[in-house]
Amino acid sequence: MNRLRKFVVLYWFLIIAAAVIRGEMLNAATQQTSSTTAATIIDRAESIVNDSDNDLSSSAELLVWLNDGMIDIVARTHCLEATESIDLATSTLEYSVTSTYVTVKAVLYKDSAGTFWALKKGSPSSVGQNTAADAPMYWYDWGGKIGIYPTITRTTETITVYYITRPTAIASSGTVTTPALYDTALTYYVAAHAFLKDRQTGRYAQLMGLYLQELARIRGDLTEQPQGVVE
Repeated sequence: MNRLRKFVVLYWFLIIAAAVIRGEMLNAATQQTSSTTAATIIDRAESIVNDSDNDLSSSAELLVWLNDGMIDIVARTHCLEATESIDLATSTLEYSVTSTYVTVKAVLYKDSAGTFWALKKGSPSSVGQNTAADAPMYWYDWGGKIGIYPTITRTTETITVYYITRPTAIASSGTVTTPALYDTALTYYVAAHAFLKDRQTGRYAQLMGLYLQELARIRGDLTEQPQGVVE
């Protein structure tokens, strides 16, 4: 019976994970970042696993999982968005983005007349195949740099890069950088990994299931529902 219970928990964990992965990424950038400290999240996680004396995991280990959890939340939900404007230079293919990011979502090109154009996502393998164009048409993300092609032949042109920010690691006294509505999910993530370290895979799967379920719940709350057709 115990093996069956673990199988059922793992089954639902995989079902929820697949649903979150399939659902594209949630846009929650309008949510204010949390003011909760890392120490508070860790205390909550210790309460869930009944380990206030740190018999299962040390505070340092829990802090590592908390920082990992923030990155995982951002990677799944795209909840930390930012932009960066870059001046283009003639005959220059690649440009550095100063911030550390998870992924680039879009690139807008502003021509010398002040008109904005959304560039299409391309690939380094396609560079040089659109030499007839007189303005950039494509972008790619490679090694922390943004490629823009065809390269420009005029000055006073810029691009705006839309990207998902990668959270920086915080100390226990630091405040969580993901939005406040993800605090519960982050707590589940930290507690789950405490169980995983103790090889309690069933409880790990159960809490990770709750973690993914919480992300899915927030996604449902923030996704706009279709409105009726206005005549």
